[in-house]
Amino acid sequence: MGLNQVKFSLPFVFGIAAYVFATESEEDLDLHNFHYRANLVLEEKQNILGALTEIISESEMATEINQLRTFALQNKTISNMRALIDRINSDINIIYKKAHSLGFFGAKIYHKILVKNPNNINVNIYVDLQQIYNLKLNIKYLNRNKEFNETHNEIMQSKLRIFKASIAEIKALIDVAVRDLQKNGFYEPKILEKKVRVNYEASEAILYLAIDPGKKVHFGDTEIKAFSGIDEEFIRNRIVWNQGEVFDIEKIESTVENLKNTQIFSNVKAEPINSRPENTRIPILLELEEDKKHMVDFTLLYSGMRSMNFEKKSQAQQKLKSIIARLSWSNCNAFDGGEKLTLTVEGTPLRAQSKRADYGFEATLAQPDVFFRNNTAHYTISRKQELTNVFFRKSDKIELAYDYPLLRDVLLNIDGDLERNYVDGPKIFSHDSDRKNYENFSPSIGFILDKTDDLLNPTSGYRLFAKFSEIFFKHSSVNSLMALDAGFSYNLPLDDLKRTIVAFNLQRKSILGASIDDIPLDKRIYAGGMNSIRGYANQMATEMVIGEDVVMGGKSSTEFSAEIRRKFTADFGGVVFFDGAKIFQNKSRYDNLATEKKRWFFSIGFGLRYFSSIGPIRIDLAFPIKRRRAVDSRMQFVVSLGQAF
Repeated sequence: MGLNQVKFSLPFVFGIAAYVFATESEEDLDLHNFHYRANLVLEEKQNILGALTEIISESEMATEINQLRTFALQNKTISNMRALIDRINSDINIIYKKAHSLGFFGAKIYHKILVKNPNNINVNIYVDLQQIYNLKLNIKYLNRNKEFNETHNEIMQSKLRIFKASIAEIKALIDVAVRDLQKNGFYEPKILEKKVRVNYEASEAILYLAIDPGKKVHFGDTEIKAFSGIDEEFIRNRIVWNQGEVFDIEKIESTVENLKNTQIFSNVKAEPINSRPENTRIPILLELEEDKKHMVDFTLLYSGMRSMNFEKKSQAQQKLKSIIARLSWSNCNAFDGGEKLTLTVEGTPLRAQSKRADYGFEATLAQPDVFFRNNTAHYTISRKQELTNVFFRKSDKIELAYDYPLLRDVLLNIDGDLERNYVDGPKIFSHDSDRKNYENFSPSIGFILDKTDDLLNPTSGYRLFAKFSEIFFKHSSVNSLMALDAGFSYNLPLDDLKRTIVAFNLQRKSILGASIDDIPLDKRIYAGGMNSIRGYANQMATEMVIGEDVVMGGKSSTEFSAEIRRKFTADFGGVVFFDGAKIFQNKSRYDNLATEKKRWFFSIGFGLRYFSSIGPIRIDLAFPIKRRRAVDSRMQFVVSLGQAF
């Protein structure tokens, strides 16, 4: 690999041109008006480019070394050549210290002063990083027996493989050692000795630690200091430790997070009351401050629509675009028991000629701790009218849902909803037995395993969900259906600061129990839209009926999305993505409903992210691959809140 390739691969090659003006020979230059501007050049070294993790380490070094550009960018007056050499040596010394702090103890740094002519001198500083040193740990727990030392040493050695010998990671490893004790009953361990020795021959650094774990304690009483107008029992139900359990710092942190997630408290603080617990029981003080009880959220969503061949009653104009404005008002702690009341209004002002406008009203009450602690019941009533690319629908719905945390990261959801629908679609789907008005009742059960770090902006971890539903119909061509929905998403950070994320999402949907012709249009499975394959309009990533201007839908689908997310600043980021979807089981028994040949639908695109206080606002531009010229737009534009998955 040549130097040019290294410059292309590594973001911290800082330039190759600095000019020093002089009029005499190198030995006898008058540098009275000389301003020293150095150039930092990183030399390629194969052994630090061999693995992805090592490249990531180099990228971290880029951020750190970039701070040293001050000596290259600032004008520094030098009076003579001796002063120039002294200044270069001083700057090289700074780079050595930085390289050592990043774990490159074997770095080699040298400079060249090239006199091109009496009036032009180039000064280059070359950095040969060699390889980052491995980190080893030698730890001793004072006042503890041999078995204790062996057990906790084994725990720490298992975590050591992810650390390198940089100062930041050495400090992080010390924090891990302390945290290991705090998770096992020792709430206040003390570092008595810490030092690092470098073994240049073995290319490794050894961290020596001596720790006094202190006294092992258990949770004592929990004292709560909160505001009036909040039920103390609601707070206690979100405490994940029990009195008498072994002290665990993670249980304190989890409790704080649980309470913050209720959106009732602006500040939550939990800490031991005294530093010298008696009888190994340590009381905890939990202090909470009230947040604003009312919140208003406004969201603007956009999706493409196309011409539709409906009956006059629900006819839409061609070339429509759907802009959905959604306004939500929430009252947290509505009745002093941690309840959350949310009212939502949304609307889409379509063209007046269509005599149709999408709108929706919804009221939801979330009531915590109905049967057990940490469970939540949701009561929802809604009315909605919507015009999509396939059908026009009016619906009234009552929904009851119940969430119960089986484990820390596993949620059980039981749901039941009763709907009254009016669905109108293209005449081609109308048959003697079809009815536009029908009711359905849909009980369901689902499981969610969520290991991600954030709901709207996940940067690490995975999420797995599965849902099974039974749909019972009245006044419809079908009596009942079974529906299965499962999905998996994964987020992999490529650096410690989580600036670059590789994300992947896979989802599978299926309907069982009836042929495609008997399934109402609004219950069929489609793909396309802002929460599906983004390069196609809503519901349009599926096969068309041959000779007709309508899509068929299907009984099952597979969808996937892959993204690379990059955070440029604290507030802004960018995304590139690739989506795919395929609809299955859409063969009709009617000859006039034959569909196009099945295929995968793919789209690519890019987007911007603005990281607001409530979550990332996403703007995506998506382009269909192998688009149908008479059907699909060249581009879809999506604006929404939260990452796509």
